[in-house]
Formats: sequence, C-alpha cells, structure tokens
Amino acid sequence: MKWIFITFFVASILHFVEEYFYPGGFMHFVGRLNPGFAPHLTVSSALSINGLQLLLCVIVIWVGASNLEFSMSLAALLFLNGMMHIVGCLRIRGYAPGVVTGTMLYLPLSAYAYYTAIHSHQLNLRGAVASVALGLVYQAVPIVWFVLASMHRRSSMQDRRMSG
Repeated sequence: MKWIFITFFVASILHFVEEYFYPGGFMHFVGRLNPGFAPHLTVSSALSINGLQLLLCVIVIWVGASNLEFSMSLAALLFLNGMMHIVGCLRIRGYAPGVVTGTMLYLPLSAYAYYTAIHSHQLNLRGAVASVALGLVYQAVPIVWFVLASMHRRSSMQDRRMSG
C-alpha cells in the first residue's frame, strides 16, 4: 500500500498547483463562496494549511501500514476535500479551483485505497470508521478556524461601530 500513500503526496502537490497557480484563483473563489472567510485566507494561512497537509502526507508515507487507521485518515481527508470542491462548484455554479484534481485524483485514489485496505482485510470496519472520523476532523479544523475568525472579526467591527 505504500505506493498509494506516495500518490497521495503527489496528488496533493498537483491539487495545490491547480488551486493556487494554474489556473489558480482559490482565494478569489473562497471570497465568492463565503465573503466572511476571504479576509482570513491569506498567503500565510494557505501555506500553513497546505503545508500541514503535505506534512501529513510525508508522515503517512513513513507510517504506512503499521498504523493503517491513521494512514487511511489521509485518504478520508482527500476524499472529503474532493467532495468539498464539487459542492463549491455547485454553490457558485462554476469552476472551483481544485475540482479537477479533487475529482480525478483525490476521489478515485481514496476510494481505491479504502477498497484495497478493506478487501485485503488489513482494515476492518471499526478501523475504517475511525479513519474517516479522523479525516473529518482534519477537514473541519480549517473550516472551524475560518468560522471563528470570521465571527471574531464581525464582533470586533460591531464593537468599533458601537464605540465610535
């Protein structure tokens, strides 16, 4: 299974290229999708979030099948991220940077990884559910951060209006 974990790393790099460089525009897309998040998606936050994902990819390559529940949580994260890009396209009725690699790489690679791990009896149902739950947490962390930062910004702006 190690090769699939290596492909997750390569797919992640290609995904980030699509989101930010060619054709790029992910920050603009977030502004269209949720204007409240836009001020918080900075170059620094994008580098942090994507850097953490690449670090996770490297750790998963290193850990591999020795802790398959953990390693498969990356497959869950990538699958969820691919689905989020599809939802984004539907919400704005247009192209979402990252949807091509999310759909053509993340979804099938993740599904294949789960299929292989489960059908080879390396991952049982409990392990699959645990890995999906951990992948959900990974996907939720930046979203929750953006929601909280957005709420804080709105609250600060209201405080300034009331005091001024």
